[in-house]
Amino acid sequence: MVDEPADPAWDLGTYAQHTILRLFKALLVQRRVVWDNQEVEGVHQIRVAARRCRTALTTFGALWDADEVRRRQKYLSRFADAFGPARDLDVMVIYLGELLDSAAGERRTAYAWLRQRNIERRQAEQPRLERVLRQLEQAGFARDFIDFFSARPVNLWARGRPDG
Repeated sequence: MVDEPADPAWDLGTYAQHTILRLFKALLVQRRVVWDNQEVEGVHQIRVAARRCRTALTTFGALWDADEVRRRQKYLSRFADAFGPARDLDVMVIYLGELLDSAAGERRTAYAWLRQRNIERRQAEQPRLERVLRQLEQAGFARDFIDFFSARPVNLWARGRPDG
């Protein structure tokens, strides 16, 4: 269901499940990109996916137990925050590379030194990112998240449709 496009005929609960699980899948797909550390955008994309997933939980969370939804939102928030320092370094390396392209003389030397220093700091940050990704697996969060949001949400219309 997650790989299929949303169907306008779905009820709200089905649409909410589809949206939340699709966004969470996007987060899971980025794990390998971050782990391999080959694409600078991987860290950015995993943070974006976590933010989008949290937004969907805020939007549709009322269809599930509020405490359980909040617990998963907090986990996703902490998860995304763990990637913040690496993302900041990635942005700085890109920015300094652009400055380096147009700099001359002493500025070029300073930008090159600073860029290299930030590359080294970013490389030093990679083991922490891998630890966060391992913790996601070891804690069973992904399986728990998928199981919880695969369960049928509350039917808002169970007592009959409200009068319009």
